[in-house]
Amino acid sequence: MATLCIQIQPDRIADFDHPAVVAACEAMRVHKPLISGFQREEGDDDGPYVNLMFETEQPGRVWPLLETAFYGAGALGDALRATSMAMCTGEEGWEDYLLLYHYDDNLPLDTLPLD
Repeated sequence: MATLCIQIQPDRIADFDHPAVVAACEAMRVHKPLISGFQREEGDDDGPYVNLMFETEQPGRVWPLLETAFYGAGALGDALRATSMAMCTGEEGWEDYLLLYHYDDNLPLDTLPLD
């Protein structure tokens, strides 16, 4: 089982649209066979954050769906490209994670093989 996590740091932009994020999460329910679980966590660690965690056996098939839904064109995509990072944890949790997206475009990104 892998977890695809999108961590949003909403204080990086003014007027962050939480309802749009919730709506995008709700829309992912149509992919229930691929996404076996979802959890949303909020906290504060040197600033507020929201973690959107999608559990799947097929991260290579789910990541393109998440990438389109959360980082695609439009206001939500613009906001998340400026405020978030996306990671995939594997069998060893954070010991073998892949960085799939980061608001700092100078960081090297990993890729997921197709399942």
